[in-house]
Amino acid sequence: MPDRESLPPVEQPSAGFIIQLFVIPGLIVLMIVLLWLGFSWLAHHGTHPEEIVRQMRQNKANSWQLAYNFSEELRQNEQYRKNRVLADEVAQFLDDLLDQPLPPQSSNGFGGTNPRSQEIVRRGFLCKALGEFLIPEAVAPVLIRAASSHADEDELRVRLAAIEAIALLIENTRSPESDVSPDVLALLLATSENKDRKIASRAAVGLAAVRQAEATARLEEMLGEAHHVDVYYNVATGLARLGNTEGLEIIEEMLDPATERALTEEVNQNERELKRLRILLNALRATRLLAANNPQANLQSLRLAVEALRTAEKNTQVRLEAALTLQALATRNSDS
Repeated sequence: MPDRESLPPVEQPSAGFIIQLFVIPGLIVLMIVLLWLGFSWLAHHGTHPEEIVRQMRQNKANSWQLAYNFSEELRQNEQYRKNRVLADEVAQFLDDLLDQPLPPQSSNGFGGTNPRSQEIVRRGFLCKALGEFLIPEAVAPVLIRAASSHADEDELRVRLAAIEAIALLIENTRSPESDVSPDVLALLLATSENKDRKIASRAAVGLAAVRQAEATARLEEMLGEAHHVDVYYNVATGLARLGNTEGLEIIEEMLDPATERALTEEVNQNERELKRLRILLNALRATRLLAANNPQANLQSLRLAVEALRTAEKNTQVRLEAALTLQALATRNSDS
């Protein structure tokens, strides 16, 4: 979500921002439950990453917490992210876990406290940690394995975490001088055809991060297929990041505060409102990115939609973001 304290500058967001269109994924729900039950953030902060991995391999009850600590250590320390030995060790650890079935369903504990739930969270955070590394050749193979299939809804959570980690990995390591590996691109292209909207939506995020002709062509193709509205929104927002106007009409729809198409599955009113706000905020970000990355595009229809949104919307943050977007559009027009 955008910074609530000040209007942020126009900038390329991380690969994960499009995923904010969704209600918090099951993996994060489990994490929140575990946090509520007494998680002490970075309880082992200062412990060397190799030691954290060793402790995780001991399969301790707090192994899920150690996995989270590890992912945070990586995110904050570039030296660790470039450590090939460490990357190989973590990749092998996740690979070993994937060889094992999840613990059986159990009535012991509740929410995120039973062994099966804790193992889902551990694998999810290990995926995230691998996405933080700057050594794609070391971590991509196991992430591709985790992102390729699932047997049930619990394994799906791990699969989704792996697809998100692949998008993060691409964002962290892609350069104009080199393409992503053929295996990674093939995985994203294949998952973009999945009928499960959660899988296809995350594949769209990864394809937008790739920034190669084949990936962009697939995003454009997805606009003409039968998908869930969440997938369309991800695709349109991803194309906007690339300066591509093919999803312009969908972004217009996203900017309409009265649009209900994406909210029909949300039963709880609070969840409906949170998702509505996420859609609006992401559409405003997408508009700014499209304006910045395609100076020649005619965005008059988006400008009118943003003006209407600023007038009609009551949420303060949305109104501020709308004002920032109009400013960006005006600056773009004055420079052209």
